[in-house]
Amino acid sequence: MSVLHPVSRIALLALLASACIEQSITDVSREKDLSNLTPSFLVAGASVIIGFEPLEVPPWYIVGTIHGQDDWSSFGPYDHKVTLNTYGYASFQLQSLRISNAITSGSFGDQTFSKRTPNYAGETESNCGTFCQGTRQSHFEVEWDFASTTPTAQQTGLAVSASPDRGDGARMSFVRLRDQTVSPEGLAVDFVDVQGVNRVPPACGVANFEEATAVASGLNRAVPHTIKITMDLLEGPSNDIVKVYVDGTLRHTGTSWEDYFRYDCEAAAHLGKPPIVNRILYRTGGTAVPTTLGLGFVIDNLSLGTLPASDACKNGGWQSLVRADGSSFKNQGDCIQYTNTGR
Repeated sequence: MSVLHPVSRIALLALLASACIEQSITDVSREKDLSNLTPSFLVAGASVIIGFEPLEVPPWYIVGTIHGQDDWSSFGPYDHKVTLNTYGYASFQLQSLRISNAITSGSFGDQTFSKRTPNYAGETESNCGTFCQGTRQSHFEVEWDFASTTPTAQQTGLAVSASPDRGDGARMSFVRLRDQTVSPEGLAVDFVDVQGVNRVPPACGVANFEEATAVASGLNRAVPHTIKITMDLLEGPSNDIVKVYVDGTLRHTGTSWEDYFRYDCEAAAHLGKPPIVNRILYRTGGTAVPTTLGLGFVIDNLSLGTLPASDACKNGGWQSLVRADGSSFKNQGDCIQYTNTGR
């Protein structure tokens, strides 16, 4: 839904915010494993790029609820809002999306869903629900920056999750951002994986949700950090590949939640079909932490997009992909042939 805003309000926002970005922070250099640096089509080719700015190409973002702005949905009572950047993060420019877990719930559909991609990612049999648009593709990427609203202080209990989704809480993966108060202190990133299902075929069973893996911890609270999730949604069960990068370095390789939707009795309504992915869900669940009200994390420089499966084979991608039977590819051409023909 497009929302028109008076020019005077946009100008006022720009004037107010310009004073807020004069001071800047200097990111500290980080050693990186060059063999694991993230490949990125999103830098040049993301289909959705969002800076939450008031002066971007319309529809402009305005301070306050993000619900209804530029295809975003967020109609619950949560502390998830577009805010002026008063935190000194120059790369975040004038405005950012701020999220705290001051208010939480066990629900999904009323939390914060990003603008959707023009195409969607999934397998041939993936469950669209009412959310498919465009062309089905098999590779999904999302990247964003996040930072603390209190760069010099802890926010005990602060936690926000982010999940590739289709728009109703049918999450296909899970990353959690949190402020860690135990050693090593600082910001932390967790990943939750599904490794198979306990069942006796053909009956349904219970998915093996692994304990959260801390893929990064002790991150400096005073600088922004970059999260990237890549997903290769391959034909057949138990073979999707999910990678999590933090600040440009691969920190974890796992799989999606496809087997939960295929085999878990709780997910029977999905008829054994994993859902598609076309956006990111930012959610605050669990125990509420009222002291984070008006604070939390700021999120910015969000980009997301999809690619055809054959493109995922390029630039060395074939080396981390496998066929439905678990076998590896000999080279890029072998991978492309399989994605095009299934053989």
